[in-house]
Amino acid sequence: MPLILLVIPVFSTLAGGLLAVRFRRSLRLLMALGAGLLMGAAFLDLLPEAVVLGGAAKVGPADVLGIALVSFLGFLGLQSWLDWLGARSQQGAEPGRGLGRVAGAMLIFHSLRDGMAIGLSYAASHPAGYAVAAGIAAHDIGDGMNTIIVTTGGRRPRLGDYLFLAGDCLAPLVGGLLTVWWSFSVGSSVVLLAIAGGFFLQMATSDFLPGIRGGEGGRVRPLVAVGVGAGLIYAANLLMGELR
Repeated sequence: MPLILLVIPVFSTLAGGLLAVRFRRSLRLLMALGAGLLMGAAFLDLLPEAVVLGGAAKVGPADVLGIALVSFLGFLGLQSWLDWLGARSQQGAEPGRGLGRVAGAMLIFHSLRDGMAIGLSYAASHPAGYAVAAGIAAHDIGDGMNTIIVTTGGRRPRLGDYLFLAGDCLAPLVGGLLTVWWSFSVGSSVVLLAIAGGFFLQMATSDFLPGIRGGEGGRVRPLVAVGVGAGLIYAANLLMGELR
């Protein structure tokens, strides 16, 4: 398999992350864009893929969505507990960063699967491998942006945040190379994708969307940014479908 297929997503993820760092001062618009990207990834990418894979693993759509719902409620409860601990300690703890690191790890897992998808597609058909790589390269710009957004919570990036971005950048390369020896089972992929989908929805609705209301700069631009974020995910998935 040509390594260029796995290297391009590395640089597209890096480009997305650096864009998020560059425009960090536009916090409301960045959070709105992140909310759209997260919801788009959950509704248009992770959950549909989990439902399709669930058919092969004999896991029904209701079960897949049930896992996503439990994930949503579980992480919502965890966020509330972290907020309560931060309020009690009164030490300026940053619970958003703590849970954001969990989101960053899930984004890395998602990018790992992206690389595996490239490797497996190329093994099945060379044109399909090129098509999937092109769509994932476009998709990973959003992944890179989301990695910085969720791990920093809109704050100044730290070394750990850049390490998460580096992990997300390298994950497609590692995932593609892993397909030579190993791949996730269908059943475990369904569960992990559903959990990630529920978590992304929790992050978008609990952390990002409330932050874009009531601020300066009007309400229209943040709403447009949410739509742009979701639209980018849709366009990337459409590109993969059309080229495949």
